[in-house]
Amino acid sequence: MKKTLLPILFIFLFSFVSNAQHVFDKGDIGINAGIGVGGTGGLFPSLEFSAEYGAIPTGTIGLVSFGGKAAYKYSRYSYSYLNNSNLNRDYNYNQFEFGVRAAWHLLYFENNKWDSYAGFGTGIRLYNDYNYNNSKNNVVNNGRTGGYVEGFVGGRMMMSEGFGFYAEVGYSYTSNARIGFTFLF
Repeated sequence: MKKTLLPILFIFLFSFVSNAQHVFDKGDIGINAGIGVGGTGGLFPSLEFSAEYGAIPTGTIGLVSFGGKAAYKYSRYSYSYLNNSNLNRDYNYNQFEFGVRAAWHLLYFENNKWDSYAGFGTGIRLYNDYNYNNSKNNVVNNGRTGGYVEGFVGGRMMMSEGFGFYAEVGYSYTSNARIGFTFLF
């Protein structure tokens, strides 16, 4: 009896381990769309979009993904002077970020509902800023270009096989915290 029960028990347990599903696997494509708060340039929320491809399995530890990011943030400042209405100003501040990112998805959750990851990114940042020109007594709008780096940790909670919610926190010019929808293909 023991000789037949032990192999059956072993096969039964092994089938659970081999059928463990993870949210993000090799070959999967994930798309995130959401809003972000924090970052530089005011209190308006940013629009955040990212996509990733599950590329390199790291054994039982996780999966490395590669992808891209696009973000936009708008801010507006108004200055009013009581003594001189000629100096009242409205300033508009725009930021765009376009870049690449990589994330390591930890296979901590052995189900099809949760995904946790951490990563970094880099890219180009397009923005404008304002400088006061003392010699001309006016404000000059300067368009600028620069690089950026970001670090983030995040997670997904799937409501169905291809749709869920995501949240990320980390350093970025456009936002320090992001929430939104995620789609998996």
